[in-house]
Amino acid sequence: MTKRRFIALVTFLAGLYYFLEFVVPPTVPWRTVRGEVVSVTADFLTLRVDGQERQILIEPTLKVYRERPTGAPEQVEPSQLRPGDHVSAGPTTYLSDWLTSVNSFFIVLGAMAWGMGLISLAMVHSSNIRRRRPEWYSSVLFFLAVGGGIVAGLGYGAQSGWLKEANDVVFNYLLRPMSSTVFSLLAFHMATASYRAFRVKSGEAALMMTSAFIVMLGQIPIGLWLTHSLPSFLQLPVMAQWILYIANSAAVRGMWFGMMVGAIAVGLRFWLSLERGAFFDREL
Repeated sequence: MTKRRFIALVTFLAGLYYFLEFVVPPTVPWRTVRGEVVSVTADFLTLRVDGQERQILIEPTLKVYRERPTGAPEQVEPSQLRPGDHVSAGPTTYLSDWLTSVNSFFIVLGAMAWGMGLISLAMVHSSNIRRRRPEWYSSVLFFLAVGGGIVAGLGYGAQSGWLKEANDVVFNYLLRPMSSTVFSLLAFHMATASYRAFRVKSGEAALMMTSAFIVMLGQIPIGLWLTHSLPSFLQLPVMAQWILYIANSAAVRGMWFGMMVGAIAVGLRFWLSLERGAFFDREL
């Protein structure tokens, strides 16, 4: 129970930092000054605000953001400013200052998680080999594959030598052809799935088959040849482009919106430790 509460606390604090770093401005809002740069000295930054000049003391905690014609404002040092620049300056809220360190911390945690996962797999497969469980030879292949991958990884970036040859063999002559083979096999599954989907059993299936038929014919010359005598808006290439870039874009954006709402809900459940899984199978 103590371990569960500790994990839930760390998860909440980590999520809270990223939430606040995203929501809270990088500078204290009520002490932030926005205006046009008049002059910059070693100690003071002079801005023109509403027609009046205002001096801002340059301190280590001062953050200055220069506006750009396009894109978000960029953080700059006061010495980089020139008269006429439009900036906002104020004391930092310290949240953005820790972003790089927090990201590095989680990269370290991720690397540790990969290591723990590899150790766990090694323990499971070594147990399979010792006890001669069914298909224990697959565990032997696992260790051989991991060892070969580690050796090949040592040759990454090498210009010559047997490590470079091992890297080429594993990544260029084994992994890439196997990946291509897997994707080529998936093509047959996609074809059978398309056949099932295109069987007209409802109005939605008929609409999908019709739109797919128009899009496929609109991509090849025969589609234009069949409809070249019709008005432009009835020609298959034009109709195919409308389906792809108007109707399809609207549907995809709707799906993305729904998926992002679902992702936010799942993220909140993880953040607040409401998700129940292998470890948190019961309420805290």
